Amino acid sequence: MEARSVLTGLRAPHDELLGAPEVCVAVLDGPVDLSHPCFEGADLTRIGTVVTQQAGSGPMSLHGTHVTSLIFGRPDSPVTGIAPRCRGLILPVFQDADEARVPQLDLARAIERAVQEGAHVINISGGERAPDGQADELLLRALRLCEDRGVLVVAAAGNDGCDCLQVPAAVPGVLAVGATGADGRPLPISNWGAAYAENGVVAPGEAVLGAAPGGGHATATGSSFATPLVAGVAALLVAAQLRAGRPPDPRAAGRAVLDTASASPCSPGEAPECRRFLAGSLNAPRAYALISRTGETAMTNFDPAANDARPDTVRDTGTAVETGILAAGEPVAPGETGTPGDAGPAETAPPPGERTAGVLAACEGSEAHQAPPAGSADTPAAPPAATPAVRAASAAHPAAAPTVPDHGAGVAEQRAGVRPACACGGSSASECQCGGGTRRQLVYAIGTLGFDFQTEARRDSFRQQMKSHVTREGDRDIEAPPNPYDAFQLADYLAENPWASDKVTWTLNMDATPVYALEAEMPVGMDWHEPISVDTDTGMPDLRTLLENLSHPPVSVIYRKFRDALRGQVLKTSDADFVSRVSVPGVLTGRTVRLYSGQVVPVVEVKSRGVHAWNEARLVDAIIEGVKEAAVRNNTTALSDDEVKAHVRAFLDKVYYQFRNLGQTSADRALNFAGTNGFLFGSTLKEGLLSPGVTRQAVKPDGVLEPPRLGALDSVRVTKSPYCRPGSDCQDVLVSFFDPENDQRAKTVFQFTFDVSDELPVSLAPVHQFLER
Repeated sequence: MEARSVLTGLRAPHDELLGAPEVCVAVLDGPVDLSHPCFEGADLTRIGTVVTQQAGSGPMSLHGTHVTSLIFGRPDSPVTGIAPRCRGLILPVFQDADEARVPQLDLARAIERAVQEGAHVINISGGERAPDGQADELLLRALRLCEDRGVLVVAAAGNDGCDCLQVPAAVPGVLAVGATGADGRPLPISNWGAAYAENGVVAPGEAVLGAAPGGGHATATGSSFATPLVAGVAALLVAAQLRAGRPPDPRAAGRAVLDTASASPCSPGEAPECRRFLAGSLNAPRAYALISRTGETAMTNFDPAANDARPDTVRDTGTAVETGILAAGEPVAPGETGTPGDAGPAETAPPPGERTAGVLAACEGSEAHQAPPAGSADTPAAPPAATPAVRAASAAHPAAAPTVPDHGAGVAEQRAGVRPACACGGSSASECQCGGGTRRQLVYAIGTLGFDFQTEARRDSFRQQMKSHVTREGDRDIEAPPNPYDAFQLADYLAENPWASDKVTWTLNMDATPVYALEAEMPVGMDWHEPISVDTDTGMPDLRTLLENLSHPPVSVIYRKFRDALRGQVLKTSDADFVSRVSVPGVLTGRTVRLYSGQVVPVVEVKSRGVHAWNEARLVDAIIEGVKEAAVRNNTTALSDDEVKAHVRAFLDKVYYQFRNLGQTSADRALNFAGTNGFLFGSTLKEGLLSPGVTRQAVKPDGVLEPPRLGALDSVRVTKSPYCRPGSDCQDVLVSFFDPENDQRAKTVFQFTFDVSDELPVSLAPVHQFLER
C-alpha cells in the first residue's frame, strides 16, 4: 500500500495536504539515506548522535530510510510521504554496526534534543517491552518535557502479537500506534494492552511501500511503518491549525486523532481479537475535519458512535522484561504470534533463552524487495533465508514475507550516551550551525564520578605501573597487589603520576550508569597536590604541604578535583571529606568513547569553573550550626542535632531524586546549578527548614519559646524567568517548603534566578522569599 492512501476521502485542496515548512517532525530511528531521490528538495537535517555512521545497506538503515520516506517522500517521486513539505529532523538512535538494542537513556537524550530543535511531532518506531508499562525515570522526564512544551510523541505499540506493553508507547500522553492489514483488521503481530486502549490507534501497516537505501524502494510490515503514517497525519493537522491562524497545538492534533478514530467493528469488545483495535482505527478525514472545521483544540466524543464500540481495557499480563529499545518492527519469536482468527494469541514471553539481552533492533521485514543498488530501483534483490523468528511471523501472516538477514540471538551489549548536537552544516561537529550562528551544546550535570580503562591493555598498563598496596594491621604491614579499580590506590597513583590523569577515561555516572565521558579543557595553568597554607605568625609556608607538593608534580585543576572527588566518594557518609555528588559544567565535543563494557558515551569538555563536589557532611553541619544560631537569636530552645540531621537527610534524598537529569536543557542546567551552589542553597535550606514554624511557637512558663517546628520540602520547579538580560537565557528555580503539621498554612517559597547562557550559570538577583497559597 502507499502511505497517502490513509488520506483517501479527505476533502481539502491538494496543496493543503502536503504539510507546511513551519511544522517540524523529528524521526528517531536508524540512519537515513538522505541522497535517495524521494528526499530531493526535502528540508531534512540530521542531528548529531552517538550513531555517527552514514546510511548503508544494513537493517537499521533500511528501517530508518523507510520510516522517514513515509513522512517526507517528495511528490512525484517513487515514494510520496504524508507531509513532504514539513521540516524534518533526523536523529539516528539505532545503528547497523553491532545492531544492539539501545537503552532508554539514548532515547531520552534524542527526545530532549528534538524538543530543543523545535520539533512539533516526534516519531519513534521502536520501544522496549515493559510488563507494567513503566519507563526509566530519565525517559519519563524527557516525555514530561514534551508534554510541557506541547510536543506530540507518536510511538509504535510493538510487534510481539500479545497483550503486552512497550515504552514509550504505553506512557500516558504518548500516542501509540498498532498495525492493521489491508482488510482493516489488526495484524496478528500487533500488540495491544490496557494502556493502548486509552492512548492508541491502529493504522495500515501491511506491505507499506517506502524508500530503501541506494535509491530503491521496498515494502515492509509492522507497527514501525504504521507509526509514521499517524505522525504524518498529526503534522498535517498542525499545518491546518497554522493555516487557520491559530497557534500550533500538536497535542490537540493527537487528541483529535484519538477522538475521531473509527470504532472497532469487532464484537464482543472484551474478546482478545477485539482488544487489538486499541481505541479505534485512524480516520484522517474526520480528524482533519475536526481541526479545520471546528477550530477547537480538543474534543471528546466527536462522534459518539465512534466510541461506543471501543474495546474494553484489560489487565496487562506480560511477564518479560527486556533490556533496551528495539525497533518496533523487530522479528517476533516463535510462539509469540497467533494466526488469523485465533481467539487468544500467546500472552506470555518466550523462554529466557529465546530473548536475550541485546536482541537486534531489526525490522519485521520487507515484503517484496530488499533495497536494490542505485540505478536499479525496480530490480528486486534475491532475499536471504529468513530466520526462524521471521518464518514464524510469515506463517502467522502469509502476505508478509520478511527478508531480513539472520543476525542470530544474543548479539551486543546495550549502548548509552547519545550525543545531542546542533544541526551540522559543516564537516565536523565544531562547525555545527543553528539559526545562522555557531551554537555549542552546553552541559551542567550532577552525578557521581567514575572511571574506565576502555580496554584490558590500558587497565593492565595501570596495574603494572602501580605500586603494591600496603595496609597497616596491628604492628605489621600487609602488602597486597595493586588494584587499578581501587579508588584509593588509583588516586594515590595519579597524585604521584599526574601525567597519567588523562589516560583514565573519567565518567559522570547516574545510578552507576555512565552518561558522559569527561575530558578536561586545555589547561592554562597547573595546580599543586594541596593548597599551601601560610603560618600567620611567621608568614612562612607550611613545611609539610610544601614538601608534599614538591614530591607530587602539579596537575590540571580539573583532574585534581576528579582525583580527590573519587577518593571522597568511597569514604563513610559521616566523614568530613565524603563526596556524594559532583557538578560538571562543559560542552559536548561531538566525539564519543566506547567504554570497556561496550557502552558508547558522548565526550564532554569540562570547564574548570564550576566543578564542585557536594560535601554532604559539611553541608549538614553548616545547616545545624545555622539552626542553632537562629535559636539563640530568637530565644528559643535549640533543636537536637539528630532531629535537624533527619530533616536535612530527607531533604537531600528528595533533591537527589528530583535533580536526576541529563543537564542539557536550560531548565535542567538551572536546577542543577541551584543544587550545587553551596552558599545559596545551604542558607536557603536553613531558612526553609525554619520558616514554616517560626511564627507559631508556644511560650513556656519560664518565658522561653518552644523549639520551632521544622518545615519540609514541598517541591522544586523551574520556569522561564521574566527578568532577563538581552541575549541571555534566564530561568527561575522555585523551592517551596510547607509545615508538615499544618497543611493549611501558606507555603514558603524561595526563588533563584539564573542566567544559563554560558558554560557556568550565574545568579542574576538575590534569593527572593515569599508566601504561596
